[in-house]
Amino acid sequence: ALVTPVGRARRGCETCGDLDLLATGADAALMDDFVAHPQVERVLGRGPTKSSVLLQGGFQADLRLVVPDSRGAALQYFTGSRAHNVAVRQIAVRKGLELSEYGLFRDGERIASAAEHEVYEALGLSWMEPTLREDNGEVEAAGHDGLPSVVTEENLRGDLHTHTSLTDGVASLREMIAAAERRGY
Repeated sequence: ALVTPVGRARRGCETCGDLDLLATGADAALMDDFVAHPQVERVLGRGPTKSSVLLQGGFQADLRLVVPDSRGAALQYFTGSRAHNVAVRQIAVRKGLELSEYGLFRDGERIASAAEHEVYEALGLSWMEPTLREDNGEVEAAGHDGLPSVVTEENLRGDLHTHTSLTDGVASLREMIAAAERRGY
């Protein structure tokens, strides 16, 4: 099974009120394992394709299960903010299409679903990095190939502030130095 964070976590938001996970190619028994995890305080809902739990400490986690052929559509559907998804679905409707977590459909026939970029392409939109999917003009810009570039790890030249295991970090000073050297810092 391939499990991917979606929602606010995938968009890289500063805060997340819950954790949304997408599993593709998993056996339905994954839902049993999810709701039985030792960190689960309470099961809020359990079904064959979606389960929600409250973790110790009060944090909610949701797991959705889709077949591999729907992975791209599900990533698109569950990653964007609500407003972003509404804007994208409006484009689909104007084109006579239906968009869901299972795919992009024309008259009941799936025309895109396996790869996320295919869904956007079929709607006449450029690929939108997850971090942009907040409905801040990105959908309109994607229709005109006018999306901004996003900062990636390759753009980084150093770290501004780090913590070692001597305080509240998890790596030793030696490990931090070695990691910095590997990155060319």
